[in-house]
Amino acid sequence: MTKKRMKVLFVSSWYSSRVNETLGNFVQKHAEAVSRYADVSVLYVCFDGALTKKKSEIVINETDKVKTLHIYCKKSSNPLIRFNRYLKAYKKGLKLFIEKFSEPDLIHVNVVFPVGLLFYFLKSFKKYPFVITEHWAGYLQEYPTKPGFLKKYLIRKICKCSSAILPVTRDLSEAMQNLGFTGNYKVVPNVVETTVFTLSPKVKSEVVNILHVSSLDDDQKNMTGILNVMNKLSRIRKDFSLHIISDGNQQPFIEKAMQLSLNDKFVFFHGAKKTMEVAEMMKRSDFLLLFSNYENLPCVIVEAYSCGLPVVSTDVGGISEHLTEKHGLLIKPGDEEALLHTLENMLDHVHEYDREFLHEYAEKNFSYENVGKKYFDVYSEIINK
Repeated sequence: MTKKRMKVLFVSSWYSSRVNETLGNFVQKHAEAVSRYADVSVLYVCFDGALTKKKSEIVINETDKVKTLHIYCKKSSNPLIRFNRYLKAYKKGLKLFIEKFSEPDLIHVNVVFPVGLLFYFLKSFKKYPFVITEHWAGYLQEYPTKPGFLKKYLIRKICKCSSAILPVTRDLSEAMQNLGFTGNYKVVPNVVETTVFTLSPKVKSEVVNILHVSSLDDDQKNMTGILNVMNKLSRIRKDFSLHIISDGNQQPFIEKAMQLSLNDKFVFFHGAKKTMEVAEMMKRSDFLLLFSNYENLPCVIVEAYSCGLPVVSTDVGGISEHLTEKHGLLIKPGDEEALLHTLENMLDHVHEYDREFLHEYAEKNFSYENVGKKYFDVYSEIINK
């Protein structure tokens, strides 16, 4: 007799949708990783400014990996109306989900606020055990704003009711607990599809290709600092190019790069790219560059490892948990002089890094198989209690 597969329902504060295709794409990757061991479905509610007549619209998509049920709600300027529509949509979505796919054994909450409010306000969700994966950097000391009293109170209550809290880094786990969010903590990292982000033969050239992938949110990613350093570096040497992939607003940085005579000479903006396109650009690159003021563990770092790329990054969040001298170079956030000297070092020694070691590290720690199994083991322990 075939053993019945566990049914897991993902709900998330952030998820890919027609409103924003890249929002929470790391949550989608976690869902795909878990689908190797359990039947996974996703229920996601968001507001869509394109809805002007209907109050809501339901879109169901069934694939071999993950089934998704998106509910798009009409926007409102009234926060109470928005909150009411949000809860009603999830209540309706859970009922429809059960009718179409059957009841879940467990619910996996991603980014506790606001979606975790379902387990505080809706009886229909309270009957299921749930775990929380947290990605939000707002718990970190470096984050520019802190959650207010009411938000902290609600997050504390939700965390206390959960069966497990699964931050993506040890640093984030400690930050949450320092704020008083108690629970059963276990770290499960971000994931990379190692069959897509693969090693490819490197052809040594006279120019070292540096890659940066981010939202270009300057407060977090410090793109201004990167361009300042690229300007200084271009006066010292000419053997590099920086390629930037982003779905964010590039125009201010394109203008700055033009003012510094860097654009299309030393710095190249490529706009948004799909996952396969990002992977292909990584395979043609020599190392990854991040200069963030705060982070948890960016997916782009583990993707770079999987392609055999070392990383230059600031020592923020949980990055140092997976970035040693074998993986690349760390510097203090905001230190442009340190970044300049570190880039010179990396340009001279980038080809000395063991690319196979980096790929194997990604396989061992961040592959779909390994991360999916870690989640499945947590689920099994909870359900079998």
